[in-house]
Amino acid sequence: MNRLGLLAVLLCWLAAGTALSASTELRQRQEALEQVQARIAELTKSIEADQAQRDALAADLQDLERRIAATGRELKALQQQAAAQRSRIHDTETEILAARRALERHTANLRQQLRAAYVIGRQGRTQLLLNQSDVHKVGRVLVYYDYLQRAQRTAIEGIRARVDTLEALSERLQAEVARLTELKAQQEAALAQLKVSRDQRAKLLQQLRARLADEEGELKRLQADERAIRQLIERLQDSFADLPPDVGFSDQPFASLRGKLPWPVRGRLIARYGEPKAGGKLTWKGHWIGTQEGTAIKAVARGRVVYVGWMHRYGLIVLLEHEGGYYSLYGHAQAANVAIGDKVRAGQVIASAGSTGGHDQPGVYFELRKGTEPIDPRLWLAR
Repeated sequence: MNRLGLLAVLLCWLAAGTALSASTELRQRQEALEQVQARIAELTKSIEADQAQRDALAADLQDLERRIAATGRELKALQQQAAAQRSRIHDTETEILAARRALERHTANLRQQLRAAYVIGRQGRTQLLLNQSDVHKVGRVLVYYDYLQRAQRTAIEGIRARVDTLEALSERLQAEVARLTELKAQQEAALAQLKVSRDQRAKLLQQLRARLADEEGELKRLQADERAIRQLIERLQDSFADLPPDVGFSDQPFASLRGKLPWPVRGRLIARYGEPKAGGKLTWKGHWIGTQEGTAIKAVARGRVVYVGWMHRYGLIVLLEHEGGYYSLYGHAQAANVAIGDKVRAGQVIASAGSTGGHDQPGVYFELRKGTEPIDPRLWLAR
């Protein structure tokens, strides 16, 4: 139950008159307490739900942090694997280069041998044998010639096979590096998304914590209201205990003053009846009129003072009861010039403007009510 609800309960009790029986008064007080307690229960339930959501968000956030850390480790491992594969590629390419150089040497040697074979081929082996004086020496030359050719061919074939193997290995390593690079890009994208989710949840958690702080603050204020309402009603009951019934405030009915009431102060309208308050959930139930601190606040009509005291966010208030169950409230007062039970006339100075209730600019908060229902001051105040 907010402060407007507390005021409505107060007005409801006042509108019932001071001649209520003790049992009726007890019932009214109990109803007021039940309304406050119902709002406390509702707010407590909302706080519990928000706390559960906060805990769930905190758990999600912790899980995301763990996943971010794990993904970071995986990325580091991928980078290390890619670096190792690139090192292997470098070593393999070095081996390929050395093998190709060896192949070039063996190919050059074989080319020389082939040229020699060509020359021998033109002469013929018979001619070569005839040119040799030592038959055994000729045999050794031919055997050595054949051996060199076979050795060169074998070396070339081995080197070519080695080059083919190394080139195939290099291709596989290049493919593995490409795969690791793609996987690394995917992991980086996943990590970025995880961080976005983490930041979103962190923002939600921050908002939820702020809302919880507001709700818990309101709960404390409501609990204070719950304690104060009994004392307030008891003070009102004591104040009216010795007052005789008085319903004839004026010969002129209050309802006939519609559109004719003087303004309580002259100043700039900071907020108007019906406009949304900060946050948009509640609307103003009266006018907030900005004026200089200490400006005289005047009663808009003849009536009786039924309450002078402090109320959260209203600051120091003066509440007047008028004929026909109408009430006027003057809040944010710096000081009050009247006391409970005083009869006041229209235009009488009842208080001075201030900024009580925790506000940063002076003025007066003005409400009109018929019983417990707020009514638009624009329809009643003179233009």
